[in-house]
Amino acid sequence: MGYYIVSRLHIIQRNKMKTITDCQTIGESTMITSDCIAIAFKRPTGSNPVNVIGYPLAEGETLTISQNVGDFDKTQYSVIITETTPGSSVCHVFRTIILE
Repeated sequence: MGYYIVSRLHIIQRNKMKTITDCQTIGESTMITSDCIAIAFKRPTGSNPVNVIGYPLAEGETLTISQNVGDFDKTQYSVIITETTPGSSVCHVFRTIILE
């Protein structure tokens, strides 16, 4: 006579994380505190040179940094904009922030 082990599969649906996206445009060198799960820096085409934590962004390039599930980024990002053309200093910053 054989024995069978019967188990039940319980599926637990976790609450989905609620987030908002914060967008800001900076026009001068500054420090940006992430306090988020993902952050992106966009240098528009035609803007002055932008350097993020030592990484130079090409015209039109976006640098995206995201965390593993459950991780939270507290990094202070140094954004350096070199003014070569007056009035063209632009860097867009997008952050995905967890709502408590």
